[in-house]
Amino acid sequence: MAKASLKTLSGEEYNIAEERQPIECFRCGICCMGYHPQLSEAEVERMAGHLAISAHDFIAKYVQVTQIGYLLRQTKTGCVFLTWENDTKSLCNVHPFRPDACRTWEPTLFRRECKAGLTKIQKDGGIMLAGEIYDTQEQLERFCASLRQDGEGLKP
Repeated sequence: MAKASLKTLSGEEYNIAEERQPIECFRCGICCMGYHPQLSEAEVERMAGHLAISAHDFIAKYVQVTQIGYLLRQTKTGCVFLTWENDTKSLCNVHPFRPDACRTWEPTLFRRECKAGLTKIQKDGGIMLAGEIYDTQEQLERFCASLRQDGEGLKP
């Protein structure tokens, strides 16, 4: 199994050994640009209800109907519900009631999409501080907590 590691500015190294160990999302939007989540009829009804429109109108505006079923529509910049803050941070406009495929997606340092996201947001010098990735102290703390190894973890 491959390993990932992060280094602190003081030279401490933290190994991430578990491939499926979830991390705090970088909000890079890579997964939202590359996938068309499949929707069940119940999800269509639920999402339409939250948007206060009929299921028929939801399908007409936001869904691509295919041979395999309903897929969330994509635009040139990704999912139809994806918006951008300063061209760098993605924002899901339906996050509280997003499709199950999106809800169960777990970002990890081993996913190619998350690796591409880090590359996308990386500064020219190649060194990034975790505080530059996240907008809030709470997000930073969740990220550091997700990196705990043997009871120890990075400190924000």
